[in-house]
Amino acid sequence: MSTPTEPRRRTGRPRRRGQPVGDPTAEILAAAGRLFGELGIEATTMSRLAAEVGLGQSSLYYYFRSREEVVAALVAEANVVPLALIDRISQTGASTAAKLHRFVQGDVEALCALPFDINEIHRIAGREQERFARYWEERAKLERRLASLLKDGMAAGQLRPVDARLTTLTILANDEGTQNWYRLKPRRAREAAIAVADLTVAGLLAPGHSLEDVRDESFRSSIETVTPRSRSGNKEETARP
Repeated sequence: MSTPTEPRRRTGRPRRRGQPVGDPTAEILAAAGRLFGELGIEATTMSRLAAEVGLGQSSLYYYFRSREEVVAALVAEANVVPLALIDRISQTGASTAAKLHRFVQGDVEALCALPFDINEIHRIAGREQERFARYWEERAKLERRLASLLKDGMAAGQLRPVDARLTTLTILANDEGTQNWYRLKPRRAREAAIAVADLTVAGLLAPGHSLEDVRDESFRSSIETVTPRSRSGNKEETARP
């Protein structure tokens, strides 16, 4: 089965107040993310979503033909943040251990900033793997990139020998599990992100390498974190606390 095509994005549909608008896709996805987080996906109707963004229901259908299309758009963006983050980190001149610390910190912070539960997105994509084939392709790409980073660290003697694939899955599971507890406590998200990064790297450092040195190197770099359309305020930097 082929993956569904992207719904057409057109402009000029009126809001309930009568004013014409540009393409409101980003606003629709942001509202959907909030409502899915507050009410759950099944309880979020298209009429409720239309009201949230100030569109008539027929206007909402102009951009998304069903709630499932909205879900598909959010699922498609679930890997945007970590892939963009690991791409940026890979281009820096930091040590591999510092890159890993920065990735974990940035990944946890970005996950906690999402207005919806990432694990619910995983469950949706898992139930319909053919429909969300692109999601799983990008997820596999993320896993390969992170496993490659771990292998580089082991080859450089910075990280102790481990099963790179198993460790990759464990790191991502830890990051996503942290979101479950801190998504609704954004003021503590950075603190949690640094703690998870410390625990991850400390458990992987080879003898003779200091977590304090790795943290200092990680904090010296400033990596811009890109968030998907389902989150307003598109860019923020992870920085030293």
